Amino acid sequence: MLAHAASHQGLVAVDNILGRDSRMDYSAVPNAIFTDPEIASVGVTEKDAAAGNLNIRVGRFPFAANGKALALGATRGFVKLITEAETGVIIGGSIVGPGATDLIGEITLAVQHRLTAEQVARTIHAHPTLPEAIFEAAWAAESGALHLAE
Repeated sequence: MLAHAASHQGLVAVDNILGRDSRMDYSAVPNAIFTDPEIASVGVTEKDAAAGNLNIRVGRFPFAANGKALALGATRGFVKLITEAETGVIIGGSIVGPGATDLIGEITLAVQHRLTAEQVARTIHAHPTLPEAIFEAAWAAESGALHLAE
C-alpha cells in the first residue's frame, strides 16, 4: 500500500536472491499524509502501547515553541515520541505540522536502529530548524524539553 515500503521490499528481495539473509522490518515503516498540516507517524502509538500493556514514556513538543516554525508562520502541530520506559528506546513517534513528512525520517531511523531518546537529545541539531522539535521531544521524554516550561 505504501510505495516506499514496496521499494524496500524489493531491496530485501534482491538481497535474498543474492544469497544475503535479509528481512523486512515492518516496525519501522513510516506513514505520510500530505495534508495541511502534514501528518506522519512510525512505529508504536500510545494506543498500541496501551493495548499491549507496554510501559512507555511520551515526549511532546509543540511547533508553536519552535523558532523555525514561528519564522515560517506554521506553528500548528507537534512532535510526539514514544519510548520504552525502562530503556528509553524510541519505539514510535508522530508528527503533525510543517514538514512532518520530511521530518519523520529521523524518527524512523531511531526506531529502526533502536536509538534512545537520550541519544537523539544529545545529537546536535542545527538552529533554527524544524528538526529541533524532534530534539526537544526527545528531551521531553527524558527529563523535560529545554525550551518549553511545563
